[in-house]
Amino acid sequence: MISERCCELLNAGAAERTRSVVVLGASGSVGGSTIEFLKSLKSIQNEANPEARMHLAALSVHGSVDRLREILREFPDTKFAAVTSDVAYDEHIAALRREFAGVVFFRGSDGALGMIEAAVDAGADTVLTAVVGAAGIQATMLALRLGVKVALANKETMVTAGPAIEALLRDQFAQATDEASGQAGAGDALDDAAPGKRPVILPVDSEHNAIFQVIHGLRPDHIRRVILTASGGPFRDWPIHKIQQVSRAEVLNHPTWSMGPKITVDSAGMINKGLELIEAHFLFSIPYAQLDVLIHKDSYVHGMAETRDGGYLLCASRPHMVFPIAHALCYPDPVPAPHAMATRPEAWPGLEFEEVQPDRYPGYALCRAAGERGGTAPAILNAANEEAVRLFLDGQIGFTGIPGLIESVLNALPVESGVQLEIFLEADRAARELARQTAQKSD
Repeated sequence: MISERCCELLNAGAAERTRSVVVLGASGSVGGSTIEFLKSLKSIQNEANPEARMHLAALSVHGSVDRLREILREFPDTKFAAVTSDVAYDEHIAALRREFAGVVFFRGSDGALGMIEAAVDAGADTVLTAVVGAAGIQATMLALRLGVKVALANKETMVTAGPAIEALLRDQFAQATDEASGQAGAGDALDDAAPGKRPVILPVDSEHNAIFQVIHGLRPDHIRRVILTASGGPFRDWPIHKIQQVSRAEVLNHPTWSMGPKITVDSAGMINKGLELIEAHFLFSIPYAQLDVLIHKDSYVHGMAETRDGGYLLCASRPHMVFPIAHALCYPDPVPAPHAMATRPEAWPGLEFEEVQPDRYPGYALCRAAGERGGTAPAILNAANEEAVRLFLDGQIGFTGIPGLIESVLNALPVESGVQLEIFLEADRAARELARQTAQKSD
């Protein structure tokens, strides 16, 4: 049964509308959509919407320095920026400092953490994590320790280190409760604690954001099942034997979403949906027995909740990331204006759903099994998948070799339990190393 503590870790009751945001991964697909949303807010700021604009306090890119320059020109009041590629930073920093004398630049992954601290000290209230992979873990945990809102677009963070993040949040809540009790007297609600002391997580993945919108505010005992939807990827209607010979270009040709290469590869094998299932388990404190996935080819319905009476509550929109991004940043306030790409329901395709075929998507089954096993199993799975996808994109293994490599790593490494971040980071490191070694041996 779904616990009364469902959604508790999100701490959404303490959320405030974003005024000043740090965007990590600003040159990627989600980061790019975030920048476009911030630009749209600038365009509608007027007497009717005097506070529509959000300040871009800081941003990071990996090696896309040209895109960084474009954004800094578009947002000249941005004060902090990080280039996480050491090579790109060293090559371009002199020119960047000449052109943007008012910006403080940070180098590498550790520099990005320093940038977050500097931006929060200067008044930033939200960190949007749109970096791909396990790289977002340290940034997310730092933002939570600093007590700001995290707009989470990095599913690997919860998959790899869910128990550690859960423990961190519970410690933060306990400290806030103690401080509130000391300041206002015993019996006062946690909601009376000082703002800024209480971290908030709002999901930006379209599926998790949809689930949040559907179930937040519902009594948990009204919910029978929570359902994430999946497009099924480009091979959902192919004969299974034909998938053995797919090309890189075919894998990257997603039928409904425009995403980065890593997420697109994950989607083609529905590993992304397995990772999202694990993330949903941690974000919403929902048992795996009450989490499910259905294929919905047109991607208009992003999440559903089945209620005790057999009814369904849906969250739907045209498939575009601006909808969940805007919701998370503006929450609890409404988004100030309709999105330009919004469409009315009469223009939508018919809503059709299918069950997932395990033999067509073996990677999805591995994800679910790892989630149910718990401990460091999800961290091992995620790290092995990241390495397998990299090897595939580099042409070193075939598409159907991805789940096989993941399974071999999962079978070879021990699974540990605990809440210390170090055990999850070590599992991540060991899984990457073993995945690389296993792939080399099979050459």
